[in-house]
Amino acid sequence: MSCADSIAKLLADAHFTSCFTKVLPPALDCAEPIVVTEGAFSRSSRLAEEERGSVVVTVLVVREVMADAESVAVAAELAVRRADWEPYTDAGGCRIVGVDTTAPSFKQRDSSGRYVWAFDVPCTVVRSL
Repeated sequence: MSCADSIAKLLADAHFTSCFTKVLPPALDCAEPIVVTEGAFSRSSRLAEEERGSVVVTVLVVREVMADAESVAVAAELAVRRADWEPYTDAGGCRIVGVDTTAPSFKQRDSSGRYVWAFDVPCTVVRSL
């Protein structure tokens, strides 16, 4: 399980009923997905048996109506920000020890004409060596 998987699970548990993917699917496969992608690990310190760093997870909310995209993105960001993270801290080879969120904003319209709103979730993680 990765940080992106933990955030997708949190959103699913918060009753966001969209298909969760790691890439933007064609509109025929899933008309209104929530896409959760994970950036690279960036180490900030290293100890004897573990290293601490950060991973940025990006959440994309895709909807056919601009107002729907905005409202779902704002609600999803609020759910992530206010969540009890204890059940979601285990992210496979790393442990999430802190999260922050950026404000949701309009990103683009995709090739199908759907509206894409996005927010980032910078995660502080500890990995075992």
